[in-house]
Amino acid sequence: MLVMAYGRSYGLPVITTRGNNVYGPNQFPEKMIPKFILLAMSGKPLPIHGDGSSVRSYLYCEDVAEAFEVVLHKGEIGHVYNVGTKRERRVIDVARDICKLFGKDPESSIQFVENRPFNDQRYFLDDQKLKKLGWQERTNWEDGLKKTMDWYTQNPEWWGDVSGALLPHPRMLMMPGGRLSDGSSEKKDVSSNTVQTFTVVTPKNGDSGDKASLKFLIYGKTGWLGGLLGKLCEKQGITYEYGKGRLEDRASLVADIRSIKPTHVFNAAGLTGRPNVDWCESHKPETIRVNVAGTLTLADVCRENDLLMMNFATGCIFEYDATHPEGSGIGFKEEDKPNFFGSFYSKTKAMVEELLREFDNVCTLRVRMPISSDLNNPRNFITKISRYNKVVDIPNSMTVLDELLPISIEMAKRNLRGIWNFTNPGVVSHNEILEMYKNYIEPGFKWSNFTVEEQAKVIVAARSNNEMDGSKLSKEFPEMLSIKESLLKYVFEPNKRT
Repeated sequence: MLVMAYGRSYGLPVITTRGNNVYGPNQFPEKMIPKFILLAMSGKPLPIHGDGSSVRSYLYCEDVAEAFEVVLHKGEIGHVYNVGTKRERRVIDVARDICKLFGKDPESSIQFVENRPFNDQRYFLDDQKLKKLGWQERTNWEDGLKKTMDWYTQNPEWWGDVSGALLPHPRMLMMPGGRLSDGSSEKKDVSSNTVQTFTVVTPKNGDSGDKASLKFLIYGKTGWLGGLLGKLCEKQGITYEYGKGRLEDRASLVADIRSIKPTHVFNAAGLTGRPNVDWCESHKPETIRVNVAGTLTLADVCRENDLLMMNFATGCIFEYDATHPEGSGIGFKEEDKPNFFGSFYSKTKAMVEELLREFDNVCTLRVRMPISSDLNNPRNFITKISRYNKVVDIPNSMTVLDELLPISIEMAKRNLRGIWNFTNPGVVSHNEILEMYKNYIEPGFKWSNFTVEEQAKVIVAARSNNEMDGSKLSKEFPEMLSIKESLLKYVFEPNKRT
């Protein structure tokens, strides 16, 4: 209407075209067809909004380009031309056609998700006026879809990291060319079904441009993980702020979110005790207040504000048992229920993890015996055991922060949810770590071992020993190194003194 008003008021030579549901090669995968193709390529389910009965008129991009050319040369100034097709298809049928092209079973490949607000049932344009100029649709649906699929399979990295756009309900995305999209139906449908403005862009390979739209709210500023997260955000150019509120103070959390307006919330706050978890045994109310009540309060505030909460939890809620014996290679999986309650700290963590399962906006990361390249940090597992007079020698799953903390940021970008064993694949024992420490850091280093029974005499609370199944995280991030490889690459090689 604005364009037509300018044309009539100032005599501008304006011709308007109206089109909808254009598809074809090079299209950014916020749109359904390229999204479904990329998801099918990676073996992931195709999300259908509602029941899939919505009807759309899909028109191949080359036919639309020909329509523009016809209108440019034959159209009349001041007129409007609809660019459409009478060949309509339901969304569910589009998904089935894509499954057929990839040889996939639609029943197992299609996933029905919550419908979008204001999801129109049908768009239809009468294109008779355009056809009188000599234009006609040339590409049938089967050929156009096949051409589109072929292009994406031959150019899988064209758009770089588009994991955020492939979600069933994408959040804020920075589109190539600097255009912001929040993934909402109102903006998506308006942009695709009214007068269009075309901008030619050249995407940078591997750069999705999503950093500008991210803003992290981090809790745990004075803690080890929270401090490292802030440094990572600075390094990656991601905007972030630390929360000022206390986890157990709901009003202060709400105030943080209202003032900061984050896209994601990271919870790296909690009580582990100083110098170790034995502190929690004599400070149980304080531990409950933060680790249970505080974490649940933050999760609920995030849920009310439609925010994903990345929650750094612990894997120290399991211990080797008859089903998962030491040395068997059988690790505890994400769906397994906690079986270790030997410390009050672990008891509160197991309690809150079970409750957080009921929140669909939480991504729980089970960290274990965290390690970093900073061998002077007293929270570092290597630093701890290198200062003990005696240590037990038990294989355990562990987390190398230098490698996995950046992965947590990527998980936030992908809006991953649920419980994740946040450890490097495999296990490593105390003695194996100290042997590496001796070889790389201190050649004259010596240590001695004692049994778990002997250890129990010098500590207040029992300690968890277990192996975590890392297959879920490894499938999402196949480049992740095993625990021993990661220790060498990120910790011992950079600190090598011998």
